[in-house]
Amino acid sequence: MLVHPVFLIFLVPLTSSKRTPPKYTIDLDQHPSQRWNQVIKDHLEFLPGVVEESKKYIPKPLQPFVWWVASKVDRFFSTDTRQELEGIARESGLPLGEIVGLNILYDIAAFDRRHIFGLGCTSIVAQNEKGEIFHGRNLDYDMTGLLKNLTVHVDFMKNGSVLYSGVTFALYNGILTGQRPGAYSVSLNARYSGAYIDNILMEIYTKFKRPVSFFIRDVLEHQESYTDAVDALSNTHLFSPSYIIVAGTKKNEGVVISRNRWSAASVYQLNMDANQWFLVETNYDNWKKQGDNRRITAIQKLKEIGKINFNEKSMAEVLITSPVKNNLTVFSSVIQPKNPEIFDSFTWVWD
Repeated sequence: MLVHPVFLIFLVPLTSSKRTPPKYTIDLDQHPSQRWNQVIKDHLEFLPGVVEESKKYIPKPLQPFVWWVASKVDRFFSTDTRQELEGIARESGLPLGEIVGLNILYDIAAFDRRHIFGLGCTSIVAQNEKGEIFHGRNLDYDMTGLLKNLTVHVDFMKNGSVLYSGVTFALYNGILTGQRPGAYSVSLNARYSGAYIDNILMEIYTKFKRPVSFFIRDVLEHQESYTDAVDALSNTHLFSPSYIIVAGTKKNEGVVISRNRWSAASVYQLNMDANQWFLVETNYDNWKKQGDNRRITAIQKLKEIGKINFNEKSMAEVLITSPVKNNLTVFSSVIQPKNPEIFDSFTWVWD
C-alpha cells in the first residue's frame, strides 16, 4: 500500500523517552555579541550539517538567491539582533549569511507546499471551571533529530530579573514558544498560504525587518499585557503567514490568531459563557473542514478530560497522546503565565 509522506507522522510507533532541555540565561544588559556564547560553545558538536539540512526547505532553483539575500539583510535588523547574530556566527565558525538564513527559515519556507513536507505543530489554550488558563504546545518539524540536540530553554534577564522566557534552538535567537511571566504566553504554528513569491515580495516590502520569530521575541520584550500582545500580533505586517496562539492570566484570555502577511484573517477566542473552553490549532484554518488526526484526537481528549479540575497535568496528558505527539515532535511545553514555574517543570525534549 502506498502511503502519502504527509501521513507518515501518524504511523511510526512512539517509544521515545523525554528529558529536560538545558537551561540558559541570556543577559540583556550584556553586549549583544556576547549573549549566546555559552549556548554555542555547548552545542558545537551538533552544528555540522544544520545548514545543509535546512536547504531542503528552500526550492533548489532559488537557493543561491535566498542565501545571497540572507547574507545582506542583517543590516535591516535592529542593532541588538544584528550584533547577536554576528556573535553567534563568530562563536560557531559559520558564515553570517548562513546564520541569518537559519533564523529566517520559517519565513522563507512558509508558503503553500504541504504536499512536499510533513511539517506542523499543535498549540492548545484551555481554561478550567475557575477560569484558569493553560497553554499547551508540541513543536513538530522534519529536522527532528538535529533540533532535539539543539533545543534550549532560555531566561532573558533584564536588571537582574526574568523579563521573558522561551524554548528555542542553538544558532537561533528568535522565539517560537515563550512567556512573559505573570502576563501571557505565545506559540507559533506554521500556516501554509500563498505562493513562494508572496513571501519574497513581503520581505522586500517590510525591508526584511520583521521575521516572525524576531517579532514574537520583540513582543515578549516590550508588550507588558495580554491585550497589547494580541493587538500587536494581530495587526503588524509580517513576512509570512502563521498561526499565533496567545494565552493570558484571566478568564477567557486565550486566542488563536490566523495571520495573513498583512493582518489577521481570523481571531478566534475562548468564551466560557458559550462553552468554548478550549481552542486547538494545528496547521489548518479553523473555519474550514479538516481531517487532521492531531486536532481531532486533541479535541476528543480534551472533552474526555473535561474542564472540571483541568490543570497542567491534564494539558500534558493531551500533548503526549498519539498522534498529537508523533515522530516529528521535537519538544512539548505546558505554560501557565500566572504560574511561570510551570513552563520550567513541564517542558520536555523527546528522544
